[in-house]
Amino acid sequence: MTDAVLLTGGGDFDDPWHPFRATAARIAQVLDGLGVRTTIVDGAAGFADAVAAGPDLVVVQASNAYEPTSGDDLVLDAVAAHLAGGRPLLAVHSATCLFVDRPEWAATLGGRWVPEESYHPELGEAHVRLEPHPITAGLVDVEAVDERYTALSVSPEVGVLAWHEEAGARHPLAWTHRVGGANVVYDALGHDERSYDSPSRRALLEREVGWLLSPAAAPPPAGS
Repeated sequence: MTDAVLLTGGGDFDDPWHPFRATAARIAQVLDGLGVRTTIVDGAAGFADAVAAGPDLVVVQASNAYEPTSGDDLVLDAVAAHLAGGRPLLAVHSATCLFVDRPEWAATLGGRWVPEESYHPELGEAHVRLEPHPITAGLVDVEAVDERYTALSVSPEVGVLAWHEEAGARHPLAWTHRVGGANVVYDALGHDERSYDSPSRRALLEREVGWLLSPAAAPPPAGS
């Protein structure tokens, strides 16, 4: 059985804008359909303990309303150790709003939300265009009720999977990133349950998880 640990909001990491428990359950449903057993935790200590057990995948969908917490180091250290072991990370939606004061988190995700600069148009019908990649091959553009994060700070090293257009510019909404020998995917969709009601949104998430867990996505051996 493939195992995942999902850090969600509602406990040590929370904000007033997101229904974290409901969306965590939806993510776990998607993973279950792929044969991935998911442990959901909402506390830093519980997350660190669960990650220390060596899950195949770590998922983060949480926020701390831009404020540092006493559990930040526990989470960051656990994620760093997980990635150092060559295991993948999936970060969803508000994960870019987590640890905004910690450059190592932005370096892990390949981007971040910038307070006072990043924003999103009003929640509503979103058309999200896909870029060519093994993850997106054969998929249709995403149509969902969701937020469209805009003006994120995104590293030029990421591989963009999905984007939307706002104010005459393209804004990445999902991408792949490499941290050492580990793969990372960030997916900005998933504000509330309505996002997961969209078949095209779920299909993208399924592909992201499948790619992260696929041996074909693993980096080549050193020196090859």
